[in-house]
Amino acid sequence: MQTPAVTNDNQDGFFRMITVYTFSRNLAFLLIIILLAGCARAIDGLPIVYQPELRQGTLFTQENVAQLEPGMNERQVRFLLGPATIEDPFIDDRWDYVYQLEPRSTKAEPVTKRLTVYFDQGALIGAEGEYIEPGHPLYR
Repeated sequence: MQTPAVTNDNQDGFFRMITVYTFSRNLAFLLIIILLAGCARAIDGLPIVYQPELRQGTLFTQENVAQLEPGMNERQVRFLLGPATIEDPFIDDRWDYVYQLEPRSTKAEPVTKRLTVYFDQGALIGAEGEYIEPGHPLYR
C-alpha cells in the first residue's frame, strides 16, 4: 500500500485553511471586545476604579476660627487660618477662605466651607461664613 504523495496543492489548501481560521478567530475576538466595551456605560460606578478625593482651598477649623479676635493684624490671622484662598487685588481689606472636599470614591456628600474676613487698616474688624454665628464678636 502506498501513501498518497503530498503535493503543493494540498499544502496550499491546508495553509489557506489555517489562515482563514486564524483570521476568523481574531475577528470574532475583536468584535466581542467591541461589543462588551459598548455595554460598559457606567465605568464610574465600577468598584475597581479608584478615584482619589479632591481637596481644594485652605482648610480651616472651628478651633482656628474661635481664636480670631477683633483687632488682630493680618499676620496673626494668616498664622491661624493659613493663606487666603482668594485675595482680591482690588480690595485689600477682604480675604476669602474656601475649602472644598469632594469624595469621589465613596457616596459621601461633598463638603464646602466658606469664610470671609475683613480688615480695616490692617486690623481684623469682622468675619462672616462658616463657624461665625450671631453673637460672635466678629459677626457681620
